[in-house]
Amino acid sequence: MVTIILVSHSRKITDGLKEMIEEMTGRYDHIHIISAGGTDDGRLGTDPIFIKDQIDAHKNSESIFLFADIGSAVMSIETALELVEEDDLRSKCMYIDGPLVEGAFVGAVQCMVNPTREAVLREVTKLKSDRD
Repeated sequence: MVTIILVSHSRKITDGLKEMIEEMTGRYDHIHIISAGGTDDGRLGTDPIFIKDQIDAHKNSESIFLFADIGSAVMSIETALELVEEDDLRSKCMYIDGPLVEGAFVGAVQCMVNPTREAVLREVTKLKSDRD
């Protein structure tokens, strides 16, 4: 099982992206997609505690891939990872530096075929280099 956590300043963005990925790829029991956008009171922003809680809640995943939209969303991921107390759980987590929408979609598709960290990173990196 793998988990993909979508981090954005907007819950609408991550909810919509989660819906799109699930619609386009189907719902697989071994892929969990988490919408982690916005704040707990519905405003724009990011919440590192919520991200950390989602990491903890999915500690049985083989890998946890995190995707972010812009600057402080990345900082929230970094803060969440610093808050994870278990080294082995933290080692399962990987922030993937790529475009949020396309990167998370490509990552989810790759998880259907080969969910290894190397394979997911390779495909998202390929996507990123194709854009440059």
